[in-house]
Amino acid sequence: MNKEELYCQLMHMKNAIMALQEHLAPEFRTRDLALLKYSFTEKQISELDDYFMQITMEKSKISKEDFRKKLAEIKALPHLTKEVAEDVLLSYKADNLHTKVINNILKK
Repeated sequence: MNKEELYCQLMHMKNAIMALQEHLAPEFRTRDLALLKYSFTEKQISELDDYFMQITMEKSKISKEDFRKKLAEIKALPHLTKEVAEDVLLSYKADNLHTKVINNILKK
């Protein structure tokens, strides 16, 4: 199997998982599904986790807008929508990861 065939199969698997998730339980959120949905790489996930740890350690108070900008920076995009940022935050919260920090971000 060549690289293109493997990529195609992985894209089909991703699309099938996303369709199942949206069809069976649209309110169902997990960190892994959100990160898969928005095509985060392993490196980007690590950067995001490090960012959450930095906020926790420094006890920083950041806003949704600050988080959205940082998420766009991690994804190397000029802009991400508020919906994407909120979906990522809610997915981490659903998995009980960085809950206190996320609750503070969602309040601002």
